[in-house]
Amino acid sequence: MERDIGDRTAEPVRYKPASRCVIRYRLVLQRATPEGRQQHNMTLFGKLYRHPEQAVAVHSTMQGLYAEQEQTDQAVIPRPLGIAETLGLSLNETVPPAAGAQPGPSRTGLDAMRPRFLRDRGGRVLEPVMPDEELSLTGTALARLHTSHVQPKGAPRTGAMEAQRVVERAAVIAAGNPAQAQAVQRWGNDLARRLEQLRPLVYGPAHGGFKASQLLFGRHQVFVVDLDGFCAADPALDVGYFLAYLRPSALWHGRPGMRQWYEEAAARFIDAYARASSRRGVDDVLLQGILERTRCYEAALLFKIATRRVNRLNSPRPRELSAMLAEIARLIG
Repeated sequence: MERDIGDRTAEPVRYKPASRCVIRYRLVLQRATPEGRQQHNMTLFGKLYRHPEQAVAVHSTMQGLYAEQEQTDQAVIPRPLGIAETLGLSLNETVPPAAGAQPGPSRTGLDAMRPRFLRDRGGRVLEPVMPDEELSLTGTALARLHTSHVQPKGAPRTGAMEAQRVVERAAVIAAGNPAQAQAVQRWGNDLARRLEQLRPLVYGPAHGGFKASQLLFGRHQVFVVDLDGFCAADPALDVGYFLAYLRPSALWHGRPGMRQWYEEAAARFIDAYARASSRRGVDDVLLQGILERTRCYEAALLFKIATRRVNRLNSPRPRELSAMLAEIARLIG
């Protein structure tokens, strides 16, 4: 029987001016049956791109990844539903419930990876509460993406490209923080040289912007979203991306417990990624190389984070910047 669309709403949930907009559609589907009129609520997400050809390319990539993943295990990306090519609008399924589970709200990666602690009655931190399942799911999902047979189009995203970005970001940070400009430029140039020298054995499928904000969690499952930057790259790029953004902003202010939380969370994620990669045939030499190069990409993404904070804040934050430079030095020094 045919279904009619009853009530419908469209709600923008993320907007990047002159680039793209994510829209949540809530639909009420209706159909006539011998027992009467039945209704079914449905939620899906659309992404509207400035350039329709980008929508087509991303949708094609998601179709390939979803078909591949569905054959071997539960997919870790939302199911692509369709595309309006002339509009540049792609449509994807919302996060489905796990098998046998009741539908429920999804949980954002930012919420899942927010530091939590056990505290005493006075508020003193006793120990961190780790998102063990979420970190394990995330590491496994990334390993599945990196071992995909879906080949990205275009030239690989190399360490030399990231080196150029580091130099540009260091210049922005230095201009906004004259008192620390020399240290910023020194570490930026040092890191750029290291990135230019990176020579991974293979360039493979990569997300290109893998961080907590690109994850949605259901019950015992994770979904990776925003595959706009899908590319051929050193797998260390994605690992470093996630670890750089995993650091809570309170870490730069020396808040109690933050260092311990981050170190434990990073170790759990890396362990899950390494185990899943090994199960999927990545040999120890290749895996060790990925983890070694990760430190350079972490440092590169910390420069990106620092640049964005400079642009968003109305005044220099020398102590915060010093803490970030110290973290970069710890990674590559």
